[in-house]
Amino acid sequence: MNKKVSELLNAQVNKEFYSAYLYLGISKFFTQQDLPVFAAWYKVQAEEEQEHAMKIYAYLLDQDEDVSLDAIAEVKAEFKTILDAVQEADKHEHYITDEIVKIMDAAVADKDYRTQLMLNWFISEQQEEETNSKEMVAKVKMLGNDAKNLYLLDKELAERK
Repeated sequence: MNKKVSELLNAQVNKEFYSAYLYLGISKFFTQQDLPVFAAWYKVQAEEEQEHAMKIYAYLLDQDEDVSLDAIAEVKAEFKTILDAVQEADKHEHYITDEIVKIMDAAVADKDYRTQLMLNWFISEQQEEETNSKEMVAKVKMLGNDAKNLYLLDKELAERK
């Protein structure tokens, strides 16, 4: 595997774990706002991000590449409003998509077909993640800070498995 591709994948492992921390911070915020299902929804997001990190981790090891387990940056998950929290999640998903695309570009340039195949899953996953985060922002904007509306949205989110 090309050194640049390996380095980018290693960095992505760290970014995926950071994503998990971010979503745990958002989950904590929603717990403190007495929105338990919002909190659970973002906790599930955190678990998914850990799975993403482990998928890349396993791929690197399967390719006989080293995995560097660098420190994860501190997450400052302090939000003034519910909208701020969901917008931060949406912004972060777009950032992660951009990072995956950078790795894909490097794999394409190197004709690294195995990595491209693995990354295709991430590209599809990011499309789903961006759709979910965009819909969450739209719903929160539509409902505003009205407690009854947020309660209803909290109940709707309970349907997520």
